[in-house]
Amino acid sequence: MWFVNPLFWLGIAAVAAPILVHLVRRTRARKIEFPALTFVRQVPQRTLRRRTLRNLLLLILRCLAILLIVIAFTRPFFTRRSAAQDRDAGTTVILIDSSLSMRREQMFAEAVKRAESTINEARNDEHLALVTFGNRYEVISRFTLDKARLRSTLRGIRPGWEGTDYEQALRGAASLFSELKTAGRKRVVLISDFQASGWNQANASFKLSNDIQLQTFDVGGNNPPPNVAVSGVDAHGVVFGQKYLENLSVQLSNFSDVPHDRLAVAFQINDQTVDKREVSLNARETKAFEFTGFNLTEGANRCVIEIASGDFAPDNKFYFTIRRAAPARGLIVESATRGRSDSFYLQSALSLNDALPFTFTVKTAGAVDPSGVAENALVILNDAGSLSSALADSVKKFVEAGGQLIISTGPHTDATSFNEALREISPATLRDAVQTKSGESLAITDIKFDHPIFEVFRESGRLAGARVFGYLRTEPKPKANVLARYEDGSPALVEGNAGTGRVLLFTSSLGPSWNDLPLTPLYLPLMHQMIRYTGSKDEGSWYSLGQTFRVARELKGDSPAVDSPDGSRLTENRRTPDGDLLVTGRQPGFYRLRYAARPDFAAVDLNAAEGDFTKLDFGAFISGVTGGSGTPEGWESNRKWTNEEIENRQKVWWPLLFLALLLLVIESFLAQRIRVTKMVN
Repeated sequence: MWFVNPLFWLGIAAVAAPILVHLVRRTRARKIEFPALTFVRQVPQRTLRRRTLRNLLLLILRCLAILLIVIAFTRPFFTRRSAAQDRDAGTTVILIDSSLSMRREQMFAEAVKRAESTINEARNDEHLALVTFGNRYEVISRFTLDKARLRSTLRGIRPGWEGTDYEQALRGAASLFSELKTAGRKRVVLISDFQASGWNQANASFKLSNDIQLQTFDVGGNNPPPNVAVSGVDAHGVVFGQKYLENLSVQLSNFSDVPHDRLAVAFQINDQTVDKREVSLNARETKAFEFTGFNLTEGANRCVIEIASGDFAPDNKFYFTIRRAAPARGLIVESATRGRSDSFYLQSALSLNDALPFTFTVKTAGAVDPSGVAENALVILNDAGSLSSALADSVKKFVEAGGQLIISTGPHTDATSFNEALREISPATLRDAVQTKSGESLAITDIKFDHPIFEVFRESGRLAGARVFGYLRTEPKPKANVLARYEDGSPALVEGNAGTGRVLLFTSSLGPSWNDLPLTPLYLPLMHQMIRYTGSKDEGSWYSLGQTFRVARELKGDSPAVDSPDGSRLTENRRTPDGDLLVTGRQPGFYRLRYAARPDFAAVDLNAAEGDFTKLDFGAFISGVTGGSGTPEGWESNRKWTNEEIENRQKVWWPLLFLALLLLVIESFLAQRIRVTKMVN
């Protein structure tokens, strides 16, 4: 038994009152001998003994009543310790949610206060461990009996920036129990705001074992505050022109049940505001809008989307970078013909867009220096005819080393010589040429519109506007990808890989010799998409929190120093086999990459789901992670476990007061009987 107000035991001194009263009233009567009553002396002696016994019973009743009242005021309660637990207090893991959502108001301070209360209320022989968690868990202190050291460690922890994963946290807590073998209870104390985003019932795969007790503290309150967040940005990480001509898409999410009207959105580049918008959001709505046509400086541009919502501040900014790079060199190889160049339309289409990743030079197959092929990033064989063995070998090595190759056929392409020269890198084997009859044509159909080359044509459907009069029948290789076909089922565009390079084979011409594609509005966007696709780099404009990104080393030397968004210098030294530095983003904002020749940056952003403070279904959660009933009553009984809360539920003082009142009633009844007996005697 334990007591909430043990100081009231001082009231036990009140028991002395009825004893003192009893002793004071026990005065001896003067003894007078009366001869006439000598023979009946025994009768009053028996009566006196009964009276003494009755008075002693009254004393005991009065003392017990006062004692019960005193015990009731100490507010006693019973703990649920077993005999084994009385011998061994067991082990407790304190799990503190340190995710981004715990940065709201004084929520993390309340969590630390709850954890400190758990430490203070633990028995001196109880082993305690401290673990914080977000998407991952971190063991702050392993099992110890040193409460003072644990309290000191607890005051030094701070909330992080990660999302929430309750399942990972409970896995980590459960794994700690294997470090210490005790006969007592195993307990996990989980302190969190209990966000719905932290636990997915459909994907849940972990439960605590039956010998582990889960106790929870909810510091998030019952009414989550409203919140609007910048939940995503879709932008090209690298561009090659001064003006950004694509659509930069921004997503805003309203995580509350109330609408937001005319929300101010600012777009900043290198700390300068370049555009502003006003956006209205309905309750629980996610809306996308776009920016375009803004200018970029050379190198890395630090971009920020910021909303002025006045709510949870950390997710009101979204960071990303757009790097303006110099275009790489590209080579167009054509056959030697009289009159207009076969690449006239192709060259014209490519010169109309200065944002393409290449600058091109056009040469005939006989004029190309085979040793200079490797200096380019993209080579286009535009119906180039027969290639010399030296040039074919250079193109093969170029692709296998990571170069990009686009091949188009035409009247100058001989299938036999082509297959002999480019067999190892071509995604298909050429067969015979197909020519339609006069007045007839084929359309390009069966297009994979989910491929980056054709995504701009998704809304308009198939490319039926172009008429094809001739092509080379092909046999794709097993690992090749057919992106489009003609009406008769023959491949029109085939993609394949050779070494680390990529090859695109268009089985008709890129000039007007075998189709009228150059004369249609489809030609320009199709050529631009093909060039962008071959020149694309696997470089995003931002990274998610916790994601690892690569920092390339200097051309001559080691990797650059890296500064975190808070200005601290990183000390990570993980490297790739090539010597590049690997950095894991742990803070939102811009990481500064201190290259000697030029500044560079990498942007890291928060998990947008962490901005949704909706409470999880606690009944389902408890049932899912413990196998319990999951009812709200089960939650409350599991959650309220402090001394005051346990005593408030048990209310032992009520029956104690009732018993004291009953004793006083009995005492009054007996005292009245004794008084009547005295009067009769």
